[in-house]
Amino acid sequence: MIRRQRGAVTALSGRRRRTTVAALPLVGFVLLGLSAPWLMPYDPTANDLAATLQAPGGEHLLGTDQLGRDQLSRLLQAARISLTVTAAVLLLSIALGVVLGVTAGYVGRSIDRVLVGLVDVTMAVPGLLVALAVIGVRGPGTENIVLALALTGWAPYARIARAQVRSARSGVHLDALRVLGAPRRRIVGRHLLPATIGPCLVYASTDLGTIVLAVASLSFLGLGVPPPDAEWGAMLVEARPFLDSAWWLAYPPGIAITAVVLAANLLGEDLTTGDRARPSAFFVGRRAPRRRPKSAGPSVNAPAPAGPAADRAESAGESAVFEVQALNVSYGDRRVVADVSLRLAPGEILALVGESGSGKSSSALGPLGLLGASAQVSGSALLRTAAGTLDLIGAPETALRQIYGREIGVVFQDSLAALNPLRTVGTSLDQAIRLSGFATDRAAVRLWRASLLHAVGLPAAAPCYPHQLSGGMRQRVQLAIAVAGGPRLLIADEPTSALDVTAQADILDLLRRHRDGTGAAILLVTHDLGVVAEIADTVAVAYAGRIVEHGPAHRVLTRPDHPYTQGLLAAVPDLAVAPGTPFVTLPGVPGAGPDNVAGCSFGPRCHLVQARCAAEVPELDPVGETHWSRCVRHPSAQVAVQPRPRGGARA
Repeated sequence: MIRRQRGAVTALSGRRRRTTVAALPLVGFVLLGLSAPWLMPYDPTANDLAATLQAPGGEHLLGTDQLGRDQLSRLLQAARISLTVTAAVLLLSIALGVVLGVTAGYVGRSIDRVLVGLVDVTMAVPGLLVALAVIGVRGPGTENIVLALALTGWAPYARIARAQVRSARSGVHLDALRVLGAPRRRIVGRHLLPATIGPCLVYASTDLGTIVLAVASLSFLGLGVPPPDAEWGAMLVEARPFLDSAWWLAYPPGIAITAVVLAANLLGEDLTTGDRARPSAFFVGRRAPRRRPKSAGPSVNAPAPAGPAADRAESAGESAVFEVQALNVSYGDRRVVADVSLRLAPGEILALVGESGSGKSSSALGPLGLLGASAQVSGSALLRTAAGTLDLIGAPETALRQIYGREIGVVFQDSLAALNPLRTVGTSLDQAIRLSGFATDRAAVRLWRASLLHAVGLPAAAPCYPHQLSGGMRQRVQLAIAVAGGPRLLIADEPTSALDVTAQADILDLLRRHRDGTGAAILLVTHDLGVVAEIADTVAVAYAGRIVEHGPAHRVLTRPDHPYTQGLLAAVPDLAVAPGTPFVTLPGVPGAGPDNVAGCSFGPRCHLVQARCAAEVPELDPVGETHWSRCVRHPSAQVAVQPRPRGGARA
């Protein structure tokens, strides 16, 4: 491990040296241009006909031209003018391209289509040809050169910015920002724009050489910087009649152009192909945060403790914190969630379980508007707060921002994608605290951040970036961000997936402590029945976009009614089964949607299927006081069903 780290550090040092060497001519170009007024020994525009075409010597280090002007002074003035024009073209092109690209990438729809077409047309036309046309109409001059080159120079930056924003826009960390209540201007200005700067600067390093060459070409054609000011291309034109007799006129500007363009291309190539797997400071010189023992410290969020969650969940008089009624989610003509209804009381943990593709995440995230612009969501999702009741479906964005982060917190499945890779853990937490309004003063924000990190067992994680933490650590950071504003509803989408057993136990312990400490309701999306058995008060089993069984966790797990629930429980590995016994699996493939089958979606896989199963969609009928099941046998059928034994044979 140490040898590999040393090798990585050595490779990184070598690449830095190459980058430094490639950048030296550019740095020299910039320094000469900035300091030209102080370095020029003579006035670059002053004629001295008594000293024409003097060879390089002590009085004129680079000689004089046909009008007796000092070549060194003119070379420095040309560097200053080229620097000014290049910087102006780059700034104007980057500013215009990034603004248009970010706007089109974030807004999408018709604006995006118009920009893509405009960029394609602009990049298809040779930039120098457009510049010649503009200068031919407006005439030569520094301002006209900048305008002419920027007219086509913005297009690549717009394409880069649009691609970066569209890639980031589909990322989970932007959804996480939305559910923290971040306004659009903050999402665009603080998270999307910075993501475009790096790629645009890398492209600008190569574009710099192109602009210098274009300015020199225009001056060479007599359409660039007007005399008597010096420019490298104009100096080459003036030196052309004296190539045999006065070599010192052509070589210095030619070498300057070649060095700058070559250095820009080398630097751009080095930055583009740079080592993206740099050794992390977390491994090279930083200690990993030490985990706090579970028994020490306060809960994740610690106001006055509430009573037992199970009693609250079963209390008939308790009003629901979150109530979903007749939820439907569609993508075009395809429906993926049908008539889902859920209810969470204060302090209740409701587990939504099922196979992959059963509609769990769509049912949980659909009411929050986190499924993308192509999803059509209908029904109602009532959130009851101290200020009143709000239907999340169809609510204006301004109203949603007022409750996101304060009343609703979300823990996403992919913790690495949910955290901004460009920001440290401390910065992300500070932002969540400020957006929730829990604290705004800098000292108060840092104090609350330290309390949250200590509560999740990561007291030293504030300066770390997401990639420097393990999956379990990142998930705990996500949980700390989600509860920073003390929400009444916490939605956890597969929070324990891809984690080892110890990390799963830590996450479940944090969820339980948050519930017990705040009385918050928790909607837990999972496919792990072991997690359900450990933490859930209520279970809703989803299959092919519908809830097929719903009831108290202890009853659903010990006395499952629906054949699908029985199959899921029978497939759980059992240590008491003899070694070599094959696992129990459900036959067939999972249902893809609620409308793919005319009758019961589970019918093609059910060993109790009847003729009427293919004719009608079963209702969610009661099989107990608080227990419902979606099967045609209820309530009148007398078919006795026993779950399959875990040894593999059917009963």
